[in-house]
Amino acid sequence: MKKLIIVIALLNAYSSIGQESYSLKQAKDFAILNSTQVKNSLLDVEIAQQKIKETTATGLPQVSGSVAFQNFLDVPTSLIPASSFDPAAPVDLLIPVKFGTDFNLNGTLQVSQLIFSGNYLVALQASKTYKAISLQMVEKSEIEIKAAVSEAYFTVVVLEANLESMDSSLSKIKQIHEDTQILITEKVLEPTSSLQLELSILELESGIKQISDQIIVAIKLLKFQMGLEIKIEISLSDDLTTLSVGLEGEIASTINVAENIDYKMLQTQLRVNELLVKNKKADYLPTLAGFFSHQQVAMGNQFNFFGSDGSWYPTTIWGLNLSIPIFSGGQGPSRVKQAKVETLKTLNSIKQLDEGLQLQTAQATTVYNNSLESQKTRERAVEIANEVLRTTEIKFKEKVVSGMELTQAQSQVIQSQTNLINAKYEVLKAKLAIDKLIDKL
Repeated sequence: MKKLIIVIALLNAYSSIGQESYSLKQAKDFAILNSTQVKNSLLDVEIAQQKIKETTATGLPQVSGSVAFQNFLDVPTSLIPASSFDPAAPVDLLIPVKFGTDFNLNGTLQVSQLIFSGNYLVALQASKTYKAISLQMVEKSEIEIKAAVSEAYFTVVVLEANLESMDSSLSKIKQIHEDTQILITEKVLEPTSSLQLELSILELESGIKQISDQIIVAIKLLKFQMGLEIKIEISLSDDLTTLSVGLEGEIASTINVAENIDYKMLQTQLRVNELLVKNKKADYLPTLAGFFSHQQVAMGNQFNFFGSDGSWYPTTIWGLNLSIPIFSGGQGPSRVKQAKVETLKTLNSIKQLDEGLQLQTAQATTVYNNSLESQKTRERAVEIANEVLRTTEIKFKEKVVSGMELTQAQSQVIQSQTNLINAKYEVLKAKLAIDKLIDKL
């Protein structure tokens, strides 16, 4: 099953590379598969899994073997009293004697088994908690990547919406300018009536170029956040309208803190602190281990150990080792106390985070709800500005108002549309901040 998931993920990654158009969801999914930050977090999970195996292995039988060969060029000499061999010899007479052989060869097999260790039992629990922390780091990395991609995506969409608005306004002003030129030719209007319109056209064309350049930079940033090569050309299938669907209602200013990744990580840290206390207390418990050792030794002045004349001498032993801590000069209680204090610090951090998340949620929902109200106001302003422009165009053709007043009316339309786009952008950002708090990206 695990291999199947990996294959599917790789297929999705490769299929996305050739894709030219991305929705917001597709952009986020692509980033999750290609982000270096997420990849490294997943590698940390693999390290944690291997750490669990390593910790478990310390409680399994440990088997080792060794082979040693010695060739004494000079066999060690010892001095012993001559009286040991000849009672008549002087008491202070020492004679040199060589004990040993020129060649020694021995092979040893050792087996040890941990039978009981309080620290080992705690370490097993801690290794699993370490894996939980790694998984939460993956989740946190994914949240951060999704948020970064969303912000970059929103920026491009807003710039494109502004560009579309300015293009539309430019087309409209050019049409008015053409109509004005006709009226000037027919001597219905004065030649100066078109000058203000020409100035507006120049300003719009300059603004369009600036926004076009900004879009290029914004798309590069989006591709960077997605983990996509900068040289690959992409387009966005979502626009400001589709992204704003479903963002009409107000949101309650409460949060279930248990859904927040930072809160989850602090809860895991609390478990780590509690295990640390248990580990320090486990230092007071005895440790019991068993062992078995078998050794074969061959000795002689000729290297013929593997021949028919070779002799091997075995040594076999098994036993138990019991280590009992009795007194550590007061270090043990101090270590336990330190671990308990660290636990209290984590509890304080959890309480502070809980209150902070509630405050952040209240602030974020207030911003979101206010942004919705501002958006409604901006929508009404666009309607009014368009109506004013329509009326002013009629009056301009009737020579009731000047070109200056027509240009001002058109500028009001452009500004109101820009304000509406920015209001929608603020709604998207506010909703993103809330979703990030509760991991709903």
